[in-house]
Amino acid sequence: MQPVLEITGLEKKFRGCEALRGVDLLVPSGKIVGLLGPNASGKTTLLKTIAGLLQPTAGQLRYFGDASPGPDARKTIGFCPDVMTFPNWMRVRDSFNFYREMYSDYSQSRADEIAKILELENIQNTRISSLSKGMRERLVLGLTFSRKTCLYLLDEPLDGIDPVGKMRVIDAILAMKPEGATTLISTHLVKDIERIFDNVYFLSKGKIVYSGECDAMREERSQTVEHAYLEVFS
Repeated sequence: MQPVLEITGLEKKFRGCEALRGVDLLVPSGKIVGLLGPNASGKTTLLKTIAGLLQPTAGQLRYFGDASPGPDARKTIGFCPDVMTFPNWMRVRDSFNFYREMYSDYSQSRADEIAKILELENIQNTRISSLSKGMRERLVLGLTFSRKTCLYLLDEPLDGIDPVGKMRVIDAILAMKPEGATTLISTHLVKDIERIFDNVYFLSKGKIVYSGECDAMREERSQTVEHAYLEVFS
């Protein structure tokens, strides 16, 4: 099966900072892939580059074998940022209406289903500015999965959420991912979410320093993803 994403030698430089330093990455279709690393390792920069929000300094990025559509990638890739700012007047219902008008792949039936999964259906008239951080995280996740696309990018979806909320979000990701779609999740909270990963990549100082299939790690090496992570980053 053709990989959904192929990245070769990807670099991204900002003034005085080399955020990505020759990243090589292959994301198989239909899988849930972890992009794991400590803070400031380049995870957000990589996801934003894949999503077309940042332009790479060098390297190649192919989406289903074709050159990346650059800024147009946001039309075909579902991106869930770690922080999303909403206007003060906007209510939960308004944010879904905005996505419906903005994206041609928005699915109202999916949005209705996701609202139930994430317990958003009873707060549709609530101002987003009054929501807790955990509920805002759920909302942004729900908006992302209201689109029916082939690739979802989730940037630190568990950050700032209480332990019970983390379990609900992880179960929701499994429930919301369309069959055949690929999900790439960046996080440093490995223990909480490793059970859903098929493959993982470890990113350190802008470079991939480890990659592996999770089943092989567990069965052949009797090693959890968390143990491998601690070995690499300790």
